Amino acid sequence: MRKTTLLTGLVLTLGLGSALQAQEMPTLDVPAVQVKDTTKVLTDSVEFIPVETDELIQDRLSCLEQEIPLEFNKQVRGLIDYFTIRNRKYTRRVLERKPMYFPMFEKALAKHNMPDELKYLAVVESALLPKAVSSAKAVGLWQFMDFTGRDFRLVQNHYLDERMDPEKSTEAACKFLKQLYRMFGSWEMALAAYNCGPGNVRKAIARSGGKNTFWGIYPYLPKETRAYVPSFTALVYALNHAEDHNLHPANLQTPIAVDTLLISQPLDLKLLAKQLNLPENQIVDLNPALKLKHIPENVYNFPLRIPADVRPFLAENRLAILDSARYRAPYKAPAKLKLPALTEEPTLILAKAEPVTSDSATKTFYTVRRNDNLSKIAKDQNVTVEQLKAWNKISGNVLMANQKLVVYKPESKTGQDVKETPAAEKTLLASAEEMPVSTGKNAGPSANDVPKENAAIVMVSAKQASAKKKAEVEKPQTVHHVQPGDTLWNISRRYNNVSVEKLRKANKLKGDELKPGMKLIVG
Repeated sequence: MRKTTLLTGLVLTLGLGSALQAQEMPTLDVPAVQVKDTTKVLTDSVEFIPVETDELIQDRLSCLEQEIPLEFNKQVRGLIDYFTIRNRKYTRRVLERKPMYFPMFEKALAKHNMPDELKYLAVVESALLPKAVSSAKAVGLWQFMDFTGRDFRLVQNHYLDERMDPEKSTEAACKFLKQLYRMFGSWEMALAAYNCGPGNVRKAIARSGGKNTFWGIYPYLPKETRAYVPSFTALVYALNHAEDHNLHPANLQTPIAVDTLLISQPLDLKLLAKQLNLPENQIVDLNPALKLKHIPENVYNFPLRIPADVRPFLAENRLAILDSARYRAPYKAPAKLKLPALTEEPTLILAKAEPVTSDSATKTFYTVRRNDNLSKIAKDQNVTVEQLKAWNKISGNVLMANQKLVVYKPESKTGQDVKETPAAEKTLLASAEEMPVSTGKNAGPSANDVPKENAAIVMVSAKQASAKKKAEVEKPQTVHHVQPGDTLWNISRRYNNVSVEKLRKANKLKGDELKPGMKLIVG
């Protein structure tokens, strides 16, 4: 990068009498400004970019300084030029978002009796984007890592990440910064520790020979942190003197009055917005902590933010609106049963008798303990990891202590009925020719001819087997696995409008109650 002399100001207008005003200033280490064709520049641009002297900027910073030192040096000057000259688009975008978040920051900082200027730290961290994610996986306005977020009770699970909740993450940031200030006794040092961690700041203090100021340990800090506090100072200046540098926001973002709706059902946020005659993504945008565009099942009293002006309409039509906006998972067609081919010869089937087990299941809840993982829980609950993930809509493998998991456990019922279970090790198949049968009047079966105790014998002729095979191939049974939220009525609608009464009769149901895990014959 080569040095050059910058213009104090550049005035470009489209009318007659356009002028180029210039005044020399000290040389800076910034990219060169090259103007090959003055006429082209005058007709292509209309922006005036002031470039102030060091003395003026230093004076303005001293007026802005309150509790946190705002030191002026060449590092700070270079970053001020970056935000006011080289990356004006970034600064304008921040100015547009400032009215949305700064009032909330100011209120939280005043509550904790902390310096008001700490609100500019969120600009350094995220440019005021609540869903910002860094390459290091830090998230939100205040860029919390997952473990730091959990330390300050920011919930993170399969559908929610409170690091993206503006109010909750701001409260957590205030507590964290106050903790760092108590640790180092300086707001500049607290800012450095917020970026690189208390451990790296302590190492820098030790390497510096015990110095306890940011600029005293500056050479010993990580490279990124060396630019962190200067960036903070430069942004305090740029956002307070934006107009002096001809920086004006195009579209100001301002907060709207919101109300809170407690939700305990699966809810599609886009459908809800449609029912309330709102822009499609407005409710999604008002709830940035939600990782999904819907509230999933098994969530109770979720505080959903909605525009306050729709509350009266919602109050009058609550049941109808929430029912219309209910989230329904994409339908998956059940797999059809594949029946094994039957032989033409008469066969003798010996099947071991087993107690009849109910297909119904009981919904239970398991509370995750420390050091639990999905494999361990699945083994303890006698289910599979895939079942746990499906029941709880978990995409990864991360669990949190005290998280509640849904577990469906089968209700085993032992009856007098016997069902035949053809299994390789429990079933003997023999053709009529292979099974010796005595035909004499007084002849009795030998020991080898007698089936073992508790075995059921079914004789099937070749004709019967052939007819049965043909019938079963022509009319395969369709089985539906009951999911949470299923009813006989909505199942009947899915399968060619089969009547509820037929479903009851085919499955020998006395009432309408269904339990997740049940298998229903639907066709």
